[in-house]
Amino acid sequence: MNSLLKPACIVACVMLVFSATAQAQWSIGAPGSREAPRGEDRYVYLVMSDPLPGRESDFNDAYQNTHMGDLVQLPGWTGAQRFRLVQVMPRTTKPLYRRGYLIIWDQEGDDLGRIQSESRAAIAGGKSRLIAGFDYAADGPVNTTYRVVGPRVTRPDGRKPFIPSADDNKTPRPNRYVQLDFVEPTTGVSDADFEAALSHEINQVLGLPGWMAAQRFRLAPTPATSPPPRLAFTRYLVIWETEGATAQALQDARAAAMKSGHVAPLAGNPETAQYSWWVTISPFITKDDFQR
Repeated sequence: MNSLLKPACIVACVMLVFSATAQAQWSIGAPGSREAPRGEDRYVYLVMSDPLPGRESDFNDAYQNTHMGDLVQLPGWTGAQRFRLVQVMPRTTKPLYRRGYLIIWDQEGDDLGRIQSESRAAIAGGKSRLIAGFDYAADGPVNTTYRVVGPRVTRPDGRKPFIPSADDNKTPRPNRYVQLDFVEPTTGVSDADFEAALSHEINQVLGLPGWMAAQRFRLAPTPATSPPPRLAFTRYLVIWETEGATAQALQDARAAAMKSGHVAPLAGNPETAQYSWWVTISPFITKDDFQR
């Protein structure tokens, strides 16, 4: 190799390794209990997607710097945050759900059909620009909407996300992750009993190190004005907020607590349950971030 090219190649390799291993440090989601305003519902609209081959840079740039701002200006679209998939073993995310990137859109209103139709109109009319490098194929992105069924719950000991003190230059801040738990009641279990079991499990898991908050959701009915869902999703979802050195360590700690009996076994039907882990790659943004 030409000696003049070596430094450039070394820098490129270092940057490649760094981009593949570096983790984001953003806080997760909006503050507070994230309950719906009086007389309205609150939703999370999940979109899991992949870039076209060789277009990952375009995909991330357009998503982050164009598309997020285009949609959070719409009525009812109250915020958004992006995440990247983290591989954790054992892997239970089924192939139909498995994509490399996730965006969680926060939505509020009394008419989900209107919230969704306004976004389709904005995209069709050009107000919301298409994402360069996005795989728009029919079998590409995976999306679904869940409705809030309980407030966001934080740790019973009151511990907050960790930030080293100003004079501590040696302690790294933990990485921030979300875990999505897709769950379904077992046959014969009422929704009320199942939701009570989920609440009990949440309170126990939030006693584990690094498990910081959780919120329960139920699959929202598809509005008559919206296209029918392409994939079947479980009836319930729990979104966990965590922090730790790795997602694998957090998953292993929960599994060990379940095995030892300190945490109740996962509520729901194990045949349909699945989870996935995601690391933050953007801040949580609202339309205020685009209005100065």
